[in-house]
Order: sequence, then structure tokens, then C-alpha cells
Amino acid sequence: MVNYDMEMNLRENIVLGINTPISDRTLADVMTARAEQHSKGNENTSAEKALEIQKLYFNSMIHELNNFMLGIQNGIDLAKAELRKNKDEAELLLEQCERASYNSICLIRNYSIFLKNGDANHYEYKKIDVVDIARTSAKMLLRDSRINFLFGTDNMSECVSGDEIQIYQLFHNLLKNAKEAMLDNGITIKIDISRTNIGMYEPDGLVPGEYIRINISDNGSGIDKRNIEYLFDPYFTLKKTGTGLGLSVCHGIVRRHKGSIRVNSTLGKGTVFTVLLPLAKII
Repeated sequence: MVNYDMEMNLRENIVLGINTPISDRTLADVMTARAEQHSKGNENTSAEKALEIQKLYFNSMIHELNNFMLGIQNGIDLAKAELRKNKDEAELLLEQCERASYNSICLIRNYSIFLKNGDANHYEYKKIDVVDIARTSAKMLLRDSRINFLFGTDNMSECVSGDEIQIYQLFHNLLKNAKEAMLDNGITIKIDISRTNIGMYEPDGLVPGEYIRINISDNGSGIDKRNIEYLFDPYFTLKKTGTGLGLSVCHGIVRRHKGSIRVNSTLGKGTVFTVLLPLAKII
């Protein structure tokens, strides 16, 4: 038997992303760390700073994993209590457990991909459909009544030659980033997938040819222009919680797949991430 007060606490713990402050790593922290790294005679200080950042990261990862695991266990307990009296509510709770499990796996994948640092021996490259992966990732991550999700594509299928786990992680991280920009009145998140031709003078140094363009946009809180150049740095985060690895991992994934990633954002209006990945035939 689950009493009312206990049930309310359990339901609160199932919600992903509990806002317990762990690390508030802002622009000032990054600039301080970089200044120390480039200053003469401060090698020990830089090493200590790097160690401190790693400790903050591990504490944050442990905190998030603990929240996800607690959410799964609590959700199962509640679902058992609801099965006999409210099947729909039980199914909803089990969906939330599934989402918490999915996010736990993605959190571990982020760290795993980051540690492998592009070692090709750890990955399996094959022909994969990014449209299907985008739809699946959105279905898992964006099941929220406050999110208006839009999806646009020129073709039913668009394939790249890549590692499926990494491409899933790319979409998960970018969609999670968009979701976390949600304002009180909700958010619209849109994925657009199309083809484009890249010429010889592409500023990102891409090989000329046909590419898949992936735009993930939102009308959320936006990003201060002072912070944009640091978004893909490891451990950089503007959130109270989080590991600061999500976008850094995205950057590494895209580069390993011979693509590029850019971001445009206006504070208070929203953000657009644009990813270019070569079609399977030209990797």
C-alpha cells in the first residue's frame, strides 16, 4: 500500500532532471581555467583546476545516474500499485521508467564516447538511416505535453555511413539541449532533414559533394553570444546540473563522420544547430 504523501514524493522523483545544484560552471570559470593554462609558471594550478573540473563532472554524473535509477525504481513501485485499479496510469508510469532507463544509457554512452576519443576500433560503421534515428530519438525524449514537436524531411529515408550508437547519441544530445531551453509556457522543437551540395570553398573544410543537412531548432531561452564559442568545450555547461559533455560529444561525433556542426542562437528567442553529414556513397 502506497500512502498519498509517499506517492507524491515518488512521482516527483520519477520526473527527470531534478534541479539539485551540483556545478554552476559558467563562462567565467572557463575563462579563468584557460587563463591559468596559458600563464607561465602555473602548471600546478592548471593541473589542480583540471582535476577539480573532472571531480565536478563525476559528481554530476553520479548525481544524474542516481536520479534516473531512483526514478526507475519508484516508477516500478507505483506501477505495481496502479496495475489493478488504473491500467492507463500504470502504463504511463512504465513509460516514464523506460525514458529514465534510456537517459541513463545515453549518459553512460556520452562518457564512453568521450573516453574513446575517436578510436575507430571501438566503432562499427555501416549504412544507417538518419531519418529513422531522428524520429526514434524524438519519440523517446520529447514526450511532454509542453513540447510542440515538428518534423520535416524531403525524403522518407536519408542514409549516411556511420556508427549507429554515435548517431543516436548525436540526436539525443541535441534534442536534450533543445528541451532544456524550454520556457514556462512550453517550447516548439523542430527537426528538418534535407540534402545539400557543398562546394570547394566550404569554410568548415568539408570534402565537396552531397550532404545531409540536419537542422534542430527551438524557440526557447537562447544562448548569450559570449558563450557560443565555448559550447563545444568539454565540461562547459551553463546549467545548474549536467555533465558538460553533451555538445562536446556531438562535435566529436560529427567530426569523426567527416561532417560539421554549427550553432546560431539569439538570447530569448531560440537556437538552431545545423549538422552536415556526407551521404553514405561519399564517405
